[in-house]
Amino acid sequence: MKVELVLHRDGEDRPVTFEYRPREEGERPMVLDVLLQAQAGDIPDLSFRYGCRNRACGMCTIDVNGRPRLSCRARLKEGDTVSAQAILPVLRDLIGRRDGIARQLRGHLPNAMRANDLDVPAGEDFHALTACVDCYACLHDCPMHARNFSDGEEQRDEGDAYRWGNPFSMLKLQRLRLDPLATESDREGALQTARELGLEVCVDCAGCKCGIGIDLKGKVIAPLLEHL
Repeated sequence: MKVELVLHRDGEDRPVTFEYRPREEGERPMVLDVLLQAQAGDIPDLSFRYGCRNRACGMCTIDVNGRPRLSCRARLKEGDTVSAQAILPVLRDLIGRRDGIARQLRGHLPNAMRANDLDVPAGEDFHALTACVDCYACLHDCPMHARNFSDGEEQRDEGDAYRWGNPFSMLKLQRLRLDPLATESDREGALQTARELGLEVCVDCAGCKCGIGIDLKGKVIAPLLEHL
């Protein structure tokens, strides 16, 4: 089975055709199977991320035919194209730079390191949002995140974080608002941060899609927009 791997090197995308050798007849491999085989054989210097067995689910997200997919879950077929996530700057091959998103909420999540009191129950909506695996698939086609790019140039603030938000950052803020241990100050601060990150863009947006099925529009964006 032949697939195309778009490798980013020296500032350019370089398509490489790789022929996957099935382990059994009729096998339709996961993307990660293909990448591991390529790295073990024909492309030993292939660079990609995955966090299986290390509790880092979401790290393996790449684009398949231009759409974000978890490489440990997405199956490939003949002729598919695998590339780095288009919504992130690419460092090398299939590795995107994630730090601008990870740093965006630094200092805005006061409950992040607070110990959980098991005697304080959390609601169903809060638990639904804890399923997020930080894959950033929700940034695909996000008009809020797109504001971080103007004329092809990344717009960063002094903390080297993206200036404008995205569904991932909105989820973190909404989860703080639902946290039973959060104070009123925490909740109001989360709303204010959502507004500062560009929540108003969501008013005219058709909605975002989560890579693992979280209802971002109904459980995250809609409740925040009620307080816009």
